[in-house]
Amino acid sequence: MINYYQVLQVQEGSDRAEIRNSFRKLAKKYHPDKTRTNGISSEDKIKLLIKAYKTLTDSEKRIHYDTQLQNNNARGFYYKEKVERESYKQDLKSQAKAVLNDLLNKNGHQAIRNYERLKEENKEFELLAFLNLKDYLDCKFLLAEEYEKQGHYELAFKLYEYVYQEEDGNPARKHLLEEIKERIIRLSCKKLIKLAQPGAALAYLTRALNLKLNKNEEAFVYKKIADSYVASGEWDSALEKFNRALSLCPNLKGAQTLKNKLNKHFSHK
Repeated sequence: MINYYQVLQVQEGSDRAEIRNSFRKLAKKYHPDKTRTNGISSEDKIKLLIKAYKTLTDSEKRIHYDTQLQNNNARGFYYKEKVERESYKQDLKSQAKAVLNDLLNKNGHQAIRNYERLKEENKEFELLAFLNLKDYLDCKFLLAEEYEKQGHYELAFKLYEYVYQEEDGNPARKHLLEEIKERIIRLSCKKLIKLAQPGAALAYLTRALNLKLNKNEEAFVYKKIADSYVASGEWDSALEKFNRALSLCPNLKGAQTLKNKLNKHFSHK
């Protein structure tokens, strides 16, 4: 398996900016107008650089790639050849590995069915008992991703939140933390605020504030909290959170509609 980090000459924890900068330098170095480099044509080298770049700057592709890279040597049977499902011994460890394998190979529905079956049949079943810590957290993330695709937003939120908390402070996984943060904000501010009961929606939004947000992200979440308070008729709380949002980002996008609602309400008091 080709190590794209080595191809791009970056560390595994590198962010998009670091990867982009290294890609640009290498792309100039191996421009196709050169003949051959270490037995590899410049054109082939550029193609490999582009493939590595596209993989490592696409959050979803990178997460799948990182997990495969980590497991390639230690558990080669996952990736070096196709393993028929019938060949798995039907013990819990093998079935837990099969859930991860299905997720990595885009068999999300199968993975969810088996994961839920295992939990139902074995009340104390926990993936961590059968996978190493990194595989366990990757599996949790990929389960969250699949639950989100299937519209189970509350389950997805809880799993994303758990992985974020466990991975927080790990410099090698900062790209994953950024991706999870974006997904938690999206779920709480765009999905759950519409589908959950007002009280539950507000709880998810409040939990999103526990993430390491920049000012714009924090302002956006506070605005959504204000929206939630307006929906439940708690106007004073809505005004407080809206002012908090504006203090963080005075030019907050989409603030005018909420501002008009608040002005209209308080002008009639």
